[in-house]
Amino acid sequence: MKYRFCLFMLALSSISAFAQVPAQTTQDRAEGNRLIINNQPIFASGMNIAWNNFARDVGDQAVNIDAFVNQFKQIKGAGGNAVRWWLHTDGQTDPKFNESTGAVTGLGSRTIANIRQVLDSAYSYGIVVSLTLFSFDILHNDGNNKTTAQMARNLKFMTESANLDTYIQNALRPMLDAVGSHPAIMCWEVFNEPEGMTTEHGWSTTKIDHSHIMRFTNKIAGEVHRRTKKMASTGIHNFSSGERSRYSTAKLIAAGGDNDGHLDFYMAHYYPQYGGTSESPFHHPASYWGFDKPVLIGEFPAQSWGTGTGYNMALSGTDMTITAAFEYAYNNGYAGAMSWSMTEGDKAKFGSFTTTQPALQNLYNKYKSDIEICTAKGASCSPPTPSSSSTPSSSSVTASSSSSSNQSSSSATLSSSSRLNSSSSNQSGSSNSLACSLTNAGTTGTVGTAVNTNVFRVTCNGTQTTTLTWPSAADRTPASEGDFTITVTRPSTSNTCTGQTANCTIPIVSGDTPSSSSSATTPILSQNYQQGETVLQYYNLQGQPLGNAKPKEPGVYVVKNIKTGQIQKEVVK
Repeated sequence: MKYRFCLFMLALSSISAFAQVPAQTTQDRAEGNRLIINNQPIFASGMNIAWNNFARDVGDQAVNIDAFVNQFKQIKGAGGNAVRWWLHTDGQTDPKFNESTGAVTGLGSRTIANIRQVLDSAYSYGIVVSLTLFSFDILHNDGNNKTTAQMARNLKFMTESANLDTYIQNALRPMLDAVGSHPAIMCWEVFNEPEGMTTEHGWSTTKIDHSHIMRFTNKIAGEVHRRTKKMASTGIHNFSSGERSRYSTAKLIAAGGDNDGHLDFYMAHYYPQYGGTSESPFHHPASYWGFDKPVLIGEFPAQSWGTGTGYNMALSGTDMTITAAFEYAYNNGYAGAMSWSMTEGDKAKFGSFTTTQPALQNLYNKYKSDIEICTAKGASCSPPTPSSSSTPSSSSVTASSSSSSNQSSSSATLSSSSRLNSSSSNQSGSSNSLACSLTNAGTTGTVGTAVNTNVFRVTCNGTQTTTLTWPSAADRTPASEGDFTITVTRPSTSNTCTGQTANCTIPIVSGDTPSSSSSATTPILSQNYQQGETVLQYYNLQGQPLGNAKPKEPGVYVVKNIKTGQIQKEVVK
């Protein structure tokens, strides 16, 4: 259980104007380990806001848009792309209820306008938003100004099916019809930690059977799927086996009867002082949990955790830096990670934007093409397309070490070459040579200084950066003709290139290489393609070659035409 503190902020009279947001025309979906939002596969990297005025960001008063804009600027500036925002929360001010029966009569006078204003500003900064409708707080009387009468009303609302129907008719549908398919929406999230209000193991002051939550989730998700182009999810309390098994499509439909009422991806939370390593998504890959759909880590501390760190004192063995946590999520099959939070009252407990910022920046620097969302304003980017200056087939980076096996100093040059022969190495000295350096584990040095690690980042003259992964022994073969390669002369045999001291060639297919989520915009086959000819090479997102055959496992892959050098991402369903 998390004790949350409210931040009550005065609404400002100034209203920011944003460019008109184009309507979304494609259906969002979750595939493999990526969310496909507005036709762009992304890894969701960000934070929970989760409110600027607890339970009052929507309702009858104007939203404090300046606060949201400042938060979007911070997330964007750090390289993030996603936030999580609570709407009705505990029902104090929105939606509108019949106080005696618990039926919903409508929305606040400014609810839709406030949501639209926040989403418009998020879009302008290249941010997507998980819109969380309710929290377990609706049945938790924790001093957030709910009266006894409101608590009784909320109980009727949550347990009487006719009242849910009035919410769908008088509140949910008007929201979905007005802003439900806004391109800045990541998903419509039904609940935050609904398990907290269950008789099974809840902590709220009033508890109900989990069947009510299942029915609620099923029917709201069904409306989202019928009326919008967006996804539905819910914020599961933790990664334990009991929670993971609750929200399957079959169980949701059985509970509510709506055949469209399923979750598109799972969103689960983790706090080390409760779950230890057994329930930690930062100690187990996404595949470990047995989810039948992609999973996103929706909450976890916004700062590093470990023994001796106060409220977030970890159980034995769970110690983790915030930067390592985000990178683990990216590299181990999760669809995203959003830390808690930007507005928590006691920042010493969970951390803040300041403590998460380095982790967001690190992830963006390494995996920009999977994170940056290009929108109308503020994103400072356009969808990457192959060009003569960036097509991988046009160049190579060659790093050569000193002839002494005991020296780690080395140099690197970027040489221009229209055809790279796999048997040649150390191509340097051309007229286009650039000075390059290697970054590894936060330490910058010359190429070759960190020979025993797997992930490298090459920077040439501070302008061209590429992330690459040293392949496994089975994949250490000469690069195909036309590959963008780095050839490293190793100073010793005590490294991952066992048995070799020179000429280990690594294909670079991740990081800043050209990519596209649409094969229509970046055709992968050249006009000279002959039927039956093998020209495509598939890689995973870490740059490891997977062969010429299209992978069968669902996910997002990088595919390259080895003749033309064209590269793009491909989603396998």
